[in-house]
Amino acid sequence: MIHSISCKNFYSLGEENTLSFVVNDNAPKNNSYFTTPLGTRLSKVETIIGPNASGKTNLLKVIPFLKWLIVDSFEMNPQQALPINCFALNEHKSLPTEISVVFEIERGVYTYSFTLNKNKITSEDLRLVSMANEKKSNKKMFSRSWNEGINSYELDDANFDLPKGSETLLRSNASVVAVAIRLNHKESQDIANYWQKLETNVGPVGWVGGHGIHNTIQQAMAFKFYSENDKLKKAAEKMLSRFDLGLNAFEIEKSKNPNDFLMNVSVSHSFGDEKVNLPFDQESSGTKQLFVLLKHILVALEKGGIAVLDEFDVSLHPDMMLALFDMFIEPELNPKNAQLLFSTHSHQILSKLDKYQIILIEKNSKGMSESWRLDEMEGVRADDNYYTKYLAGAYGAVPKI
Repeated sequence: MIHSISCKNFYSLGEENTLSFVVNDNAPKNNSYFTTPLGTRLSKVETIIGPNASGKTNLLKVIPFLKWLIVDSFEMNPQQALPINCFALNEHKSLPTEISVVFEIERGVYTYSFTLNKNKITSEDLRLVSMANEKKSNKKMFSRSWNEGINSYELDDANFDLPKGSETLLRSNASVVAVAIRLNHKESQDIANYWQKLETNVGPVGWVGGHGIHNTIQQAMAFKFYSENDKLKKAAEKMLSRFDLGLNAFEIEKSKNPNDFLMNVSVSHSFGDEKVNLPFDQESSGTKQLFVLLKHILVALEKGGIAVLDEFDVSLHPDMMLALFDMFIEPELNPKNAQLLFSTHSHQILSKLDKYQIILIEKNSKGMSESWRLDEMEGVRADDNYYTKYLAGAYGAVPKI
């Protein structure tokens, strides 16, 4: 479970921005919130609202970047630059990026922090809050920092129990956990298991496969997944039937050549007593988007992970978007308390949210993205009509036209 993320000098996010799922007892007592095993109250959903080019995607991709850095960075060539960009203007061009996350798994609540630039991770720190004999324990698991004087890292891993000799494998462009996973380090594997539950259409550097509704890469990934997971394929078909699109099933035919990844996909439509199969290419943009989104959503719900989805509303009717959103709220559909973080221009969603679940973002006069949660603003009441007030400009983060 994600508690919060923070970043500084990360793409357009020049100064520190924090996105938090944590709420206090003032938040409503309803199904969109839950309490973690260690007693923290979290929201299941957060939405990011703001004008075009305000930094919504940059804020979203903090989580995919963290997943890559924590789990997958060891796969990179040791001499390769880190896939990160700092704020491109003023003195920030020469400053490092700072990024951190607070997340909870069975072991406890971790805070994982990095300072880095394109050339190297300059500092890395992992802390753990856990319960021991009904008392909270807070300890540093490890830290490492780059020492220019000796041209090497100083490592303190007294509480992390890294395998002997692992120091020689540590790299400047891979996290300690990413290295330790390859050495079968149990705690690192437990951390990785959580981060592998991330479902997203945003990669560490932008949209997966490029930005656009007719993204054939994301569609191919979704259908490959459905072809290998019959249970969730049936769940997707059930949801598609529920949405009354006139379709009730889809068939995936793989190429007979084992080295060929091509798939033919047809969709079964029923109109009265008549049934017909049509090529997937003939489906509407909204239906294509729905197939991809359902894959992300159903996997997140099954695993109890987090879905990070940019432009959640693209080509979808507002009522359909609300139905997908509700899948995270309804306890019977989300028994593992999966989380949803998304951006949207469909502002009707504001009528479904509390002020603790709305993140606003805009660019300041220096071109930096600034974000804040609506409950941080003075005078915002729990019974306000957030939709009408936002459109009226009462909260900011609207286009200046």
